[in-house]
Amino acid sequence: MRFDLSALAKRQKHQRRDAVVLRDIIPPATLATDLYRATYIHVVTMWQRYTTRILVEYERSLSALTTDSPADVNRVLDEASGEFSRLLLLLTPALRSWVLRVERWERGKFIGAVLSASRVDLSTLIGPEDVAQTLEQVIEWNTNLIRDVNDQARQKIANAVFSGLTGRRPAADVAKDIRAATGFARDRSMRIASHQLSSLTSQLAAERRRSAGLDVWEWRHSAKLHPRREHLARDGNLYTDNPDRVGEVVDGKTVMAPPPADDQPGIPPFCGCRQRAVLIFA
Repeated sequence: MRFDLSALAKRQKHQRRDAVVLRDIIPPATLATDLYRATYIHVVTMWQRYTTRILVEYERSLSALTTDSPADVNRVLDEASGEFSRLLLLLTPALRSWVLRVERWERGKFIGAVLSASRVDLSTLIGPEDVAQTLEQVIEWNTNLIRDVNDQARQKIANAVFSGLTGRRPAADVAKDIRAATGFARDRSMRIASHQLSSLTSQLAAERRRSAGLDVWEWRHSAKLHPRREHLARDGNLYTDNPDRVGEVVDGKTVMAPPPADDQPGIPPFCGCRQRAVLIFA
C-alpha cells in the first residue's frame, strides 16, 4: 500500500455511507483495434504479401516435379521469416506506445472514479511508474504472442504447400488453404488484441486498488453472449485480498475469499469481467 485512500476520504466532509463501490471502468473496443492495427496486422499483411510468391514457386515446383522444388519453396518461407525478425524490431516501440496509452487512459478513469466517490484527487499521487513492472510484462508477453501468430501462420502455410506438392493438388486449392491460414492469423490476432486490452486494464485496476489500500472489490460480469457460468454467478459478489476481512458484511453483502489468481476478472482467455474497487469509510 502506497497510501491510505480510506483515511484520505474520511477527511472529506459529507460522507454519508459506510462504503461505496467505485464506478465501473470499461475499456473502449477502439483501444483493442488500435493494438491490432499497430502491431498484429503487420504480421498478417506480411504473409498475405508473400502468398503470391509462394504460389508462384508452388506452381513451378508442381510442373517441374523436381526433388529440389521443396527447397525453393522453403527459401521463400525463410525469407519471410527473416523479414518478420526485422519487422518485430519495429513493432516493439509501437507496442510500448500502446501499453503506455492504455495505462494513461486507465489512470485517468481511476482518478475520476475516486474523485467522484470520495472527493479525493489522486492526480499527484499515482503515475505510470507505480505499475512499471506490469507494463513491461505485458510488452514482453505481447511480443511473444506476436511471434506465435507469425510461427503459426508460417506452419499452416508450409503445411498447405507441402501437402499440396505431395498430393499434386491444383494451385487454386492450395491458394484457398493459404488464404484460410492468413485469415486464421487475422481472426486470432483480433481476438488476442481484445483480450490483451481486458487483461491489461484488469491488472492495472487491481494494482491501483491495492496501492490505494483498498482490499475489497466487486466482481463485475462482462455481459458477453456466451459467458463462463461461474463468472456470471460471481457478478456483484464482494471479494477481498485480506483474509481477515472474509465473512465481513459490507453494504449488506458478505465478503468472500477471492478465486485463484488465474481465474480473476479479465485474466482467463477472452474473459471481459472487471474488478470494481470498494472504498470503505467506516
